[in-house]
Amino acid sequence: MLTTMAAPTNGAAPDELNYLIPRLQSALLARNVPIPPWRARSQDEHKGLEPARDNFVLDLARILAEEKLLPSESAMAAAKELAQRMIGLGVLEPFLHQLDVEEVIVRNGLVQVIRAGKTEVVLHAPDEYFHGLAQRAAEMGGKPLRAAEPFVSVALPDGSRFTAMIPPLSRRGTAITIRVFARRDLSLDQMVAEKVISERQMEFLKNAVQRFRTSILISGRPGAGKTTLLNSLLGLIPLHLQTQLCAAETFEELHIPNPHTARAVVSDSFADGDGVSMSDVVNTLYTRMRPRVLVIGEIVDAGEAREFIRALNLGVVAHATIHGNSVLDALYRLEDLASEGNLALEQAYRERIARGIGIGIHIDTDIDANGNDGPRRVKEIVRIASDGTRYVLGGIGD
Repeated sequence: MLTTMAAPTNGAAPDELNYLIPRLQSALLARNVPIPPWRARSQDEHKGLEPARDNFVLDLARILAEEKLLPSESAMAAAKELAQRMIGLGVLEPFLHQLDVEEVIVRNGLVQVIRAGKTEVVLHAPDEYFHGLAQRAAEMGGKPLRAAEPFVSVALPDGSRFTAMIPPLSRRGTAITIRVFARRDLSLDQMVAEKVISERQMEFLKNAVQRFRTSILISGRPGAGKTTLLNSLLGLIPLHLQTQLCAAETFEELHIPNPHTARAVVSDSFADGDGVSMSDVVNTLYTRMRPRVLVIGEIVDAGEAREFIRALNLGVVAHATIHGNSVLDALYRLEDLASEGNLALEQAYRERIARGIGIGIHIDTDIDANGNDGPRRVKEIVRIASDGTRYVLGGIGD
């Protein structure tokens, strides 16, 4: 049975309809009623999608009335709402539509959400429920999820990143993490108001971005706010200049207001099916599509790292994010990814990185005395140079 652990922080009462979903799913299985997909995989399937969803609502209303789960006069209204949740991600679906939710985490039946960096437990349901949910999400994303292939990462229809792991790889039930990409764009002025960044830091970054002469690397741990900050910087590019911008990412995280943008989203399934790698795409963008600014959503592998460095040294202004504990750690990670552990290549890349990247930014969350995450803060903004053997980092006041 599904158990609600806490009400949403917006003051709404726990939604009683969520309690009905596990029972409805059992009834649907017994009656052999399929749950419609949330998106069509072919033109023919697209034509039949809306009728299938309408019929599904009628089936749910019939079950609610016949099983006496709700009074017959309220069954249809409830069925429409429940259908939306079951066609999507069941009991997890409502959290994807709450503007303050950043991540949804499921561990062996326990569901947590992260809001503004803080984690709260919201409900509990049988692990079997989430095992089936994960398999359905994987199937809708065009990927298998089974014992032989127990790990999957797919994009949901709203762009959120759904990652799941099941036994035997997972030793404690089904593990799911959904990264809900920010729906609220923050300007640098808003970041100053929320004390994410100082007034002086903001003015420095505005000048750097709008002069189109400095490449920027943003570092931080997962969920620190790297992409949000990058989106804010991209929002500084004046639209009246008709600046040509090219962007590449594996999930559609970037919010780019510039209409003069060539944008590529290279998913795992697209790359596997068509032999297109992220490094191929990045190379094509900066060598053939004439960008004044190149953006890489996140550097995570050797191909992206190498192409980013090559772009830096071909006169292209390039902005990117990367995981790291500081600006210096991020620079070492970039050269390590590009060289794949070859020490001789690391030194060669170091010089090119230092000459190509003008500014490094590190963002992280404050941590209180109890170890809880607090507000996000820009911890470092530094100029990057090299003395030939090591990085030389200078504060923006230097």
